[in-house]
Amino acid sequence: MIKNKLYIFILLLPITLNGEINYSHSGYGIATTVNRLSDGSIIKLPYRMLTYETILNYNNFNLITSSALEFHLKNQIKKSKLNIDFREIYLEWLTPLADFTLGKQIISWGAVSENNPTDNISPYNYYYLFSIGKERKQGILSFSSNIYLNDIRLNTIFIPKHSPNLLPLNDPEFAISSPIIPKEEQIMDLKDSYEYGFSLNIPINYIDLTFSYFSGYDKIVSLFGANVWSNQAFTTITADTVLSYRKTDVWGLGYSALIGDFAFKTDLGLFNTYDNIKNKNELKRPYDFGTQLIIDDCLEKNAELPAWSTEKKDCNNEPVLKEILKLDNSANYYQYNFEIEFSPISDLRIITQYLKQENISFGKADSLTLSTETVLLDPEELFISGLGAPNTFISTNSLTVLIQKQFSDKNIELRYTGLFDLDSHGALNELGIEYKINSSTNLLIALNKIIADNDIDMNPFSSMENFSHFRMELKYYY
Repeated sequence: MIKNKLYIFILLLPITLNGEINYSHSGYGIATTVNRLSDGSIIKLPYRMLTYETILNYNNFNLITSSALEFHLKNQIKKSKLNIDFREIYLEWLTPLADFTLGKQIISWGAVSENNPTDNISPYNYYYLFSIGKERKQGILSFSSNIYLNDIRLNTIFIPKHSPNLLPLNDPEFAISSPIIPKEEQIMDLKDSYEYGFSLNIPINYIDLTFSYFSGYDKIVSLFGANVWSNQAFTTITADTVLSYRKTDVWGLGYSALIGDFAFKTDLGLFNTYDNIKNKNELKRPYDFGTQLIIDDCLEKNAELPAWSTEKKDCNNEPVLKEILKLDNSANYYQYNFEIEFSPISDLRIITQYLKQENISFGKADSLTLSTETVLLDPEELFISGLGAPNTFISTNSLTVLIQKQFSDKNIELRYTGLFDLDSHGALNELGIEYKINSSTNLLIALNKIIADNDIDMNPFSSMENFSHFRMELKYYY
């Protein structure tokens, strides 16, 4: 509540101040509808119906804020929600040799325009995965600096507390599904969850080179182990899984060059990730979480006995912690994205990206013995990259194409976006036309079609097919 009051105060500050303080603002309002191609039903996902960005300038200080009014249409059971999202609010200090920023901010690293393996500072909001730029990111409390030496720029970042991606896997309206939907109580809190990194940009003639390092935590949870529970007689055994965020170090290399009508960009990220757990007893969890199956089994057996039986047990005392299992979920992998941008004629823009993830090594496999079966816990089979390009959650070997063509003195833009999985042969295609009604109002009409090869097991595009949709947006800029 106090934090929200502070944000509101800062937003209203320009009304009360004058003199040498300069104030500017911008934003947009949007009305949109998204309907499934299969049955015409509305896809009930959140969207930002109003954004508001402000800049307060005083000498060499800037106070920058960005907020949004987000609307989330729900069904008859759950009520629709209207939320104020304070996406950014930070103070910027500009000097001749360095810039410093402090507060909640969205930070981007890397050379390629989207799906960058080295862009690991700000977490992603997967509700906006198919948006571009800052629109799909979340602000994070951080301190950053840019130090300049001639044309060389050194960017440093410090984040006092880890913040994960917003991954709405329990939302049936969301396009991406997962075989595991973790409960909040299964996720173990991090200790000393601060993060830091640096990025060094060096221009050489027509080439820009970037070296980066980031030390932080995965923004998607991984399996760390399990607490194995049994009854007193060891005839019923169950496992209570423990999840958390792996510690990850990322070394990055970026390259960009402009040669004639072509722009070449690439980013490479090398990832070393591990669980940062020194003792398996750190995975021990309270009694309540792993015992319900044992208790239910005990209650069922008690119910089968006559009321006068002396063999009935105190079911609350039945569960016994049999073992704490720690999974070696360490891994080494790399990702790279190679981008080519080409403008062969006026008002035509073509961008292609090739994104690839290669796994190098994994920790040792282990097994978990339950009352009914033995479960093999293979880190390679359970592995999900928790940092890097966000699209690797869908495909680790993909080609992306963007084509934009403007007509009628740039009042009409036709664009096509395609994402093709080169392993599962799935594809996401979108064709859209945007009409500039006047200097401040645009109308967008788009058709989105997702294609999957259902003969391939565990094809992620199969669960996305029902997300194929027709979208119409009316946007007003101010």
